[in-house]
Amino acid sequence: MRPMAATPEELSEDERRRLRRAGERLRTASKELESLVATEPIKNRWEPESAPPEILDAARAELATAWSELARGYRELLGMELPPA
Repeated sequence: MRPMAATPEELSEDERRRLRRAGERLRTASKELESLVATEPIKNRWEPESAPPEILDAARAELATAWSELARGYRELLGMELPPA
């Protein structure tokens, strides 16, 4: 890997792609976890059921991994420190 970019404009296509994929993974993980824990009941129709603990644990782990991947990319490529997950 080459030295850290001084500005976002100096990123290569591969580096931009890496950050894009990491951002997409984080958005997907966030939406998946949200769908498990933030489903709204529909009045007089149904109440959401809790997801099994192993499913919630897996979704939480994926969210944490996705955040770490994005933070690592920003740190390595742009020298930016994101807050810990």
